[in-house]
Amino acid sequence: MNWKKATLGQLYEIAYNDDGASPSHKRAAIEEIRRKTRQKPKGKINYKEKKVYPR
Repeated sequence: MNWKKATLGQLYEIAYNDDGASPSHKRAAIEEIRRKTRQKPKGKINYKEKKVYPR
């Protein structure tokens, strides 16, 4: 199966409601749900930027 193309509704159905799904498919669906719902970073932070004080 291509888990990346599945919608969240399909993944939840496989992970929690489908009694015929194998345990490996359920685990893969739960992992993909976690990947799809995790928070993405808002922006880049430049930690190497040096503070420059005015003269």
